[in-house]
Amino acid sequence: MQKRAFVSFSGGKDSHLSLLKAREAGFTVCTLLSMMSADGRYSASHHLPVSVLQRQGESLGIPLLVRSTSWEEYERNFLECLSLLKEQNIEYGIFGDIDVIEHRQWIERVCGIGEMEPFLPLWGDDHLEIAREFVRRNFEAFVVVVKDQLLPPSFVGRKYDEALIDELLTLGVDPCGENGEFHTLVVNGPLYQRPLSCRFGEVFSDQGYHFVRIE
Repeated sequence: MQKRAFVSFSGGKDSHLSLLKAREAGFTVCTLLSMMSADGRYSASHHLPVSVLQRQGESLGIPLLVRSTSWEEYERNFLECLSLLKEQNIEYGIFGDIDVIEHRQWIERVCGIGEMEPFLPLWGDDHLEIAREFVRRNFEAFVVVVKDQLLPPSFVGRKYDEALIDELLTLGVDPCGENGEFHTLVVNGPLYQRPLSCRFGEVFSDQGYHFVRIE
């Protein structure tokens, strides 16, 4: 029986590795679900333009569903998306969380309300092994957001590779950035029909983070 699923899609490394592992586990991924800022221009955490997410979806060959939301209305809007996906006979949700228990509890609660079965293929795995597997499996990604107290702005725009992982370890920073230390943009990998075409522009700061403008 076909296991139709959506992926909670940030455009970054963990959602891509989870997508790959879900396919290997026999799921048919039908939709990428991305929650956007209230004005609909950028993804909620990674600050990726909707046009970049759309190009990722096109190269992955998977339709993208986006929903604009404030943080206060996030859960309500997420549940509305689950309802739409349920109407498409999608019954599973794929999530890239690793070990933040509050995140898993939220996922299980909202999926329970939305009558979805969550699948977290990275859950409980070693952070360093996840980071190295991502690189080893030929994904290509770049750092697009850093938290100022933990990483200097010079990390923005850096390729996420073994050298960067080693630097993160030296600095005492989680190589997966599980608590928002940094975020990435994936531009190529084993799931892609063609590399993503994008350009990095100005690096700017906002509310304790540094971001790069992406076109």
